Amino acid sequence: MSPTASSIRQPVEVKIPGEAVGAAATGGALAGAPIAAAAVAVIVVTWNRRNDVDKVIGALSRQTYPVQRMHLVVVDNNSTDGTINLLTERWRPDWVVENPTDEAHLPRFETPVRSGGARADGEPLAGNAGGLGSLTIVHNHTNMGGCGGFNTGLGYVAHAMAAGHAAARPGFVWLVDDDVDLPEDALEQLMRAAATDERIGVVGSRTVDIATRRATIETTIYLDRGAGSMGDEPPPGHPMHEPHRQWIARVGGTRGDREYSGLRDVDVVSACSLLARWSAVERVGFWDWRYFIYCDDADWCLRFARAGYRVVLNLDAVVYHTPWNLKLTVGRLYYAQRNNLFMLQKELPTKQLRRVLRRRLYGLLRDSLRASVHRRLFHAEVIRRTALDVARNHGGKLENDGPMPEPLVEALRRAGALKAGAWVAVLCSAPPSIGWADSVREDLRRGLASGDAMPRWVYCVRNDVPDHGGQGGPAATRPDRIVYSSRWRSRIRRQLPLLKRWPTAVVVFDQTTDFPAVVGRWNLHLDSRRLVVAQLERDGWWLRVKFFARWAQSAARCMAFALRAVPYTSATKYG
Repeated sequence: MSPTASSIRQPVEVKIPGEAVGAAATGGALAGAPIAAAAVAVIVVTWNRRNDVDKVIGALSRQTYPVQRMHLVVVDNNSTDGTINLLTERWRPDWVVENPTDEAHLPRFETPVRSGGARADGEPLAGNAGGLGSLTIVHNHTNMGGCGGFNTGLGYVAHAMAAGHAAARPGFVWLVDDDVDLPEDALEQLMRAAATDERIGVVGSRTVDIATRRATIETTIYLDRGAGSMGDEPPPGHPMHEPHRQWIARVGGTRGDREYSGLRDVDVVSACSLLARWSAVERVGFWDWRYFIYCDDADWCLRFARAGYRVVLNLDAVVYHTPWNLKLTVGRLYYAQRNNLFMLQKELPTKQLRRVLRRRLYGLLRDSLRASVHRRLFHAEVIRRTALDVARNHGGKLENDGPMPEPLVEALRRAGALKAGAWVAVLCSAPPSIGWADSVREDLRRGLASGDAMPRWVYCVRNDVPDHGGQGGPAATRPDRIVYSSRWRSRIRRQLPLLKRWPTAVVVFDQTTDFPAVVGRWNLHLDSRRLVVAQLERDGWWLRVKFFARWAQSAARCMAFALRAVPYTSATKYG
């Protein structure tokens, strides 16, 4: 995006199918109305995904919407994988802009530098390689997350394209994730929906699994203000409750391999592909700077609705994306849970807000305490911080989301578990955990170095977990079993073998276990999606005592906050 109006061409008339629909449109492709091809500012935020963002730019350059009316801003969150070098070489951006700030809501855009390249005769090449109206890379000097990245992009649009230049003002801004794929008509479909009603402030896309390209994984999203949660179905009393019920009766469900078409009025759409009317953005403001990642797009949509705009989902506008639950980590859950409560503080009246906060903060503190006695100390600390940061309105990035991942063999070696006489307890409380444990043992056997000793293994198995009992292998290598039930008496009694001889290390899968395993100095946390990598955590009585002291202080502060909380109003355009 050029910093002046001179590079922005005047609107041209094109035929984009569209027809006016009511607030509860239920189906049928939109067709028939000519609209002007407004300038669209496209914002893509990336961090260490150079190949993914390269593909996204390719998909944008192939859009059926006039690409000369698209002005792309790629915000790089200080990638270390050579993203800017790759994009500069392949796409010849028109401009590269440095933004040396630590806070996205306080941008410091430096003078744009012309990029591009030269022909063989030395003359400069005209325009970017994608044929876009303009292509700008904004280089953040700090990783500001998805929220800070999109705020950087929105701020740059206002700075370079909208401030004082009427001809340069975009009609719309399109937010796009850096790990999606887009059909060629993605923007055309979004613009088609926006053209049906000037009251539409936001248009979202139907999300389809990028792996299968058939299964819809996200359509309608509504806020249940009573429960304080978001879901596919509008709760009773919601204006869309009955229209949604009738729609589901026709299409069969909100997800899966089904035929979807038309517009739906919703509360929230995902920013993996979100079109917003720029005049509405100027009125509503930018993203809440506190969020970093998660719920920032939901918060924005709800703010559009409070300002009187419609938020709609165009079921014909498809974006291919990875299911969000496949990306979850302890740190990401922190953002999702903290930011959800930040969002509710803007949506709920005082009495209801206090009731929801008491219930939700109590639940977080209870989960934190439970994690601390089940071999998940750093997880317990992250959950404690979630509740505390809500109470003290502490936004931004989580400072510490646990030990750095390292190869499993190295983690076991550092714990002293690859020495003669060492033994490892594996906590198996999830149905597939026996298979995971067997895989870990086999991978370790193949990865042992000279001088390492294979530890003895003991599986602590809940009695409802499918277990082959170690059959099929040599008896000498079969792990021992400690079988327990979900009752507290059983879990405590089954600690006796561990008390007689402490395990060298305790393995926990997916931060989920209900077996205390009260002794042992080291925990190894493994993600079932990547069993060859571990997070090594120190454990012990003294560490737990110190945690309980922090937890008690946090609990007191959170409960006091919940009793006197009032709705939140931002004093700036960032939130």
